[in-house]
Amino acid sequence: MLLIIKKKLKYTTRILIFAIGFCHTSFAQSDQLKVANDQSQTTTKLVINKMDKRQLMDDKVNINTASEEELAEKLNGVGLKKAQLIVLHRKKFGGFKSIEHLQDVPGIGLGFIEKNCEKLTY
Repeated sequence: MLLIIKKKLKYTTRILIFAIGFCHTSFAQSDQLKVANDQSQTTTKLVINKMDKRQLMDDKVNINTASEEELAEKLNGVGLKKAQLIVLHRKKFGGFKSIEHLQDVPGIGLGFIEKNCEKLTY
């Protein structure tokens, strides 16, 4: 009887050791997956941030280089006529030294600049 108990105990011990080893491997793999997932999320955030910056730059309108069409398309309150006036003023006076100098163009006031300030660059 004692011999049977010893054999069962050895068998049970082996099963426990196997189960512990299996669980340890699963936890290690789980940790590796978590680290890989964290790294993937960090990389994704970096890519998105770079895309956001590029998109912000794409949305900006440089008043010293933009075409009439670009000015009319991207700025609020600017049609083709007002865009032509901006380009004409730019050519005549050699470009704008600040965003506020847009007020020198007939038909453009402070309200226009306030509405479009986030889109404008020079």
